[in-house]
Amino acid sequence: MPIEGPNEFAAEPLVAKETAQGTREEEKETQYFETVIIGTGFSGLLAALRLQKKGFNDFLLLERSPELGGTWQINSYPGAEVDIPTSLYSISFVPFPFRKTFAPQSELLAYTNHIIEKFGLRKKAKTNCTVSSLTFDESVCIWHVETESGDRYSARFVIDTSGVLANPHTPKIDGAESFKGAQFHAGHWDHSVTYKGKRVAVIGSGCSGAQIVPAMAENVGRLTLFMGKAQWILPRSDRDYSALEAYIRTLPGIRHLIRLFVFIFYDIRFVAFRRYPLISRLAPYMKAHYRRRLEKHLDKYIKDEKLRQHMMPDYELGSRRVIPTNSYLPALARDNVDVDISGIDCITPAGIRTKDGKEIDLDIIVYATGYYAYSDMKRALTFQVNGKGGRNLNSEWETEIASYKGITVSGYPNYFKVNGPNTGSGHSSQMSYMQVATDYIVQAISAVKQDASIKAIEPKQDLQDQYVAGMRAKMQKTVWQNATTTAFYRKNMSEEVTSLSPEPVTGFIFSRKWFRLSDYHLLK
Repeated sequence: MPIEGPNEFAAEPLVAKETAQGTREEEKETQYFETVIIGTGFSGLLAALRLQKKGFNDFLLLERSPELGGTWQINSYPGAEVDIPTSLYSISFVPFPFRKTFAPQSELLAYTNHIIEKFGLRKKAKTNCTVSSLTFDESVCIWHVETESGDRYSARFVIDTSGVLANPHTPKIDGAESFKGAQFHAGHWDHSVTYKGKRVAVIGSGCSGAQIVPAMAENVGRLTLFMGKAQWILPRSDRDYSALEAYIRTLPGIRHLIRLFVFIFYDIRFVAFRRYPLISRLAPYMKAHYRRRLEKHLDKYIKDEKLRQHMMPDYELGSRRVIPTNSYLPALARDNVDVDISGIDCITPAGIRTKDGKEIDLDIIVYATGYYAYSDMKRALTFQVNGKGGRNLNSEWETEIASYKGITVSGYPNYFKVNGPNTGSGHSSQMSYMQVATDYIVQAISAVKQDASIKAIEPKQDLQDQYVAGMRAKMQKTVWQNATTTAFYRKNMSEEVTSLSPEPVTGFIFSRKWFRLSDYHLLK
């Protein structure tokens, strides 16, 4: 399977080492690949496809889960689906006959497997392989990749596509360990637990909670939603496609035209989130329109006045992630669905005790409480990244999160990050950002490989400093940074916006469309 590189990169033989007990055991050999890609979600698969198209086939995909597929393989909770039309939330050069405007998890997983099989990526991947550390060897300009299983790899280039929404946030609630029923996070759904006819609690009312509640409500005996902060809930245009229409939408020309229209529609929405001098005067009217729409739908479905008032956000539209759904509010109106807004006092062996004294008996507790993303910098990277001169990216990002174009970092040569700092989408499809980033990365790898004198590259520190300052200045003009509410995309939930991009997708594309070697310090 592994391809042996030049002599200085060749696989190391098995060697013996002393254990704590004084016995001898064999270490696993180090396998060399020109490029190691960490993660097999859409961004990891995109990176692999870009490398293949350039003829750079000496790469390995590392996946920590038992199966390939990333987000849509792991997030299999009831009702899971994308909140961007799949005509845009898909790889532009890999068509697929989606049967719905907003594809469910099953279709997205099928699409993922279609990509894996069509391009032969399964044989280029290793599962159950959790990376524990990356360490840059300055003497040979090579990255050493350590895994929890003891497998070791070395590579000239590392493309880190590990997702920012890969670390579930489960709140610490008093008494949780005493609960006698089943409890799990939505991101790690336990499919061995049946919920038909059961008493179920869903803790959290963000995007995953808004999908889980309608999907479960018809089948459970009773469902109690523990609702936190109010969310902006907006209806969406969603429908099923016939087999013929699904096929037609995959045809060249038609597919690209549909994608262009959807792209333009979503990117225009950016004006509602960025405070442009002239257009900002229009934003209040747009947001007032959406406020009236939400008020109308709350009046229709939510009869309890106290709950209705609670569900009307007191913060500006866009400050937190908008929830596009047609099924959530009708589900809350069902006779077998209760909504608690008093808060959780503790979890008991039998269920949950609320802050207003109610005892709610339960069989299952589901935590729909989201992910850490860049809100907790200790969890932004799932493994240790050690660069030049003993530098550690994890500790550096805890103090100040800095990168160049959200893709490379000074002091960490030939390390590329997809979905890096300030590259998240707050208004459009993350797929667009991932396509741009992976294209930029492979351009960089190609430029390095074309010059035999270059061993590695890292962004010039002054350019990185200018980029970070520019991002912060742009972010100050967005609703996200000026929000009066907490959000997962902000450091410590309320400070600097570290996840979202302050640029529209068009701006993001053109600022990274062309890789410039002159932006980088060359290690020779």
